[in-house]
Amino acid sequence: MIAALLLDGCRSSKVTRKEKAQQEQSVKLMQELISAPPVTELTASLSFNINGTKVSGQLRMRYGRSIQISASVLGLMEVARVEFLPDMVVVMDKMHNLYSVCHYADIPYRNELGLEFNVVQSLLWNRIFSPGSEDPNRAMAQLQVLEPDNEGSVRIKESQYGYTFVTDGRDKLQAVKKAAAGYGFDMNYSDFTEVSGKWRYPYALQVEISDSESKNNISVKLSSVSTDRKDWPDRTQVTRRMRQVSLDELLDNL
Repeated sequence: MIAALLLDGCRSSKVTRKEKAQQEQSVKLMQELISAPPVTELTASLSFNINGTKVSGQLRMRYGRSIQISASVLGLMEVARVEFLPDMVVVMDKMHNLYSVCHYADIPYRNELGLEFNVVQSLLWNRIFSPGSEDPNRAMAQLQVLEPDNEGSVRIKESQYGYTFVTDGRDKLQAVKKAAAGYGFDMNYSDFTEVSGKWRYPYALQVEISDSESKNNISVKLSSVSTDRKDWPDRTQVTRRMRQVSLDELLDNL
């Protein structure tokens, strides 16, 4: 009986150690993917395919400060730009000299996605997140690490908005998924390439946003990616020729 008790105690101890090791591994995984990237600035040339329409452009990002995405004709003349700032979104139609300043609550699909600067930034920096929780420690309380699948991918579930993050189990986010009540969001990352030391960034993004009435597909390929600090303003100054309009009017013109 004493031997049986000792064996049972050893077995329980092994289970406890295993569970503790799994918890520590889960926390380490979340900390790795939710923390700020090892670089603070990234710029790149973009090639968009938006529902079959091809457009070129530029991406500029400063972590915690600004995200700028521009579209050009033949890679020469900039025709449109959107700037995501911590407190607002600025959209410019440079062909018609129009611009709109709005809040994240005014963006289409905002309620479904929980869109805010932190969310947009995380999606483009290949980070995990929880909408409404800018503090990583607070965001981690909304996340749960699930068991790895047969291919080694580890899923992290976000409880507030129902996001699922598909990770490689180490340091890369492979996909972000969300589906509820006929609405879907699916973003996939691929072609990870080393850009700074051992840090790898996805050179290809594929996004699908769908609801009961429509489906939108956007694929993006990056080139000339740089993490060097460059001289560009966090916010573009609006010229005197530009006229402020509502977001709906500006989008209709575009």
